[in-house]
Amino acid sequence: MMKYPCANLPPRRRDLTIATAVLCAALGGCGDEGLSPIERFERLPALEDLVTIELGEYVIPIPVEPTSDSPIAATQVQIEFRLYAAVLPENEGTLRSNYERLEGRFRDTVIETCRNTSIEDLLDPTMTTLKTHLADSLKPYIGSAHLERIHIANPQVKRL
Repeated sequence: MMKYPCANLPPRRRDLTIATAVLCAALGGCGDEGLSPIERFERLPALEDLVTIELGEYVIPIPVEPTSDSPIAATQVQIEFRLYAAVLPENEGTLRSNYERLEGRFRDTVIETCRNTSIEDLLDPTMTTLKTHLADSLKPYIGSAHLERIHIANPQVKRL
């Protein structure tokens, strides 16, 4: 004779246990076409599917406080680059109109973000940290759902 684990529980507790098991099975995705949890996440769009919009050319002087472990001995550096945003085609109009309407705020935000980024991060060849900071600081003007990628073209950091 087969014994059920819930058979000895009081009726209210048994019903709650069964309801919890059914809920877990439903939320767990029974019969989910064999997709792994990783495959269920939405993938980032391919670069070919995005529209690139230029957000200006920047030449930004940045004061540096020299320290003993600083990778650069100058008291001021200058970063030069062209900034681009990549968005889905359906968001291109929104980004272009926001940029045209708020260009001064965009530029001020980019300058402030660069000046608040550490010299080590500015000297990083991939500029990953700067791109992340720029994406975060520009989202209020662009819209968080609209910005897919930030690209910094021809970055140069010069000692002044």
